Amino acid sequence: MESPRNKPYILYGEDDYDDFEAVKEALDQLSGKYHLEHAKNGSETIAFLEKNGSNLPCLIVLDLNMPVMDGKEVLVWLKSKAQYKSLPVMIFTTSSREEDVKLCQKHGCTFFRKPTLYRDLLHVVQTMLQMCDQNKPTNMTI
Repeated sequence: MESPRNKPYILYGEDDYDDFEAVKEALDQLSGKYHLEHAKNGSETIAFLEKNGSNLPCLIVLDLNMPVMDGKEVLVWLKSKAQYKSLPVMIFTTSSREEDVKLCQKHGCTFFRKPTLYRDLLHVVQTMLQMCDQNKPTNMTI
């Protein structure tokens, strides 16, 4: 069996550990092809990317409301950096504010509200998997 570090991965910036665990559970249920990495805030998300150099995630998922640095700030930072600009980003939040949706559209990312039902979470995670399948990293050695 492959270790998680040998698999392509999704980086999830999320301050609520229960939300992270729910996505991890759904991901594990739907596919064993991807590993889910966790960053507790926007600053950790950026530090994780910088530390891992060319080993980029197939997808970055961001909660908007995080301490230290929020998801909006991370999104703008990502899209301003040449090495991260083309990475797919999904905003996964409780927000339904129109300005948050517009910011996401402006930066070419996918926007999902966090669902209350597990079956709806499975649908969102299926979308994450499709996004990863479309963005297979070329720098991974499997």
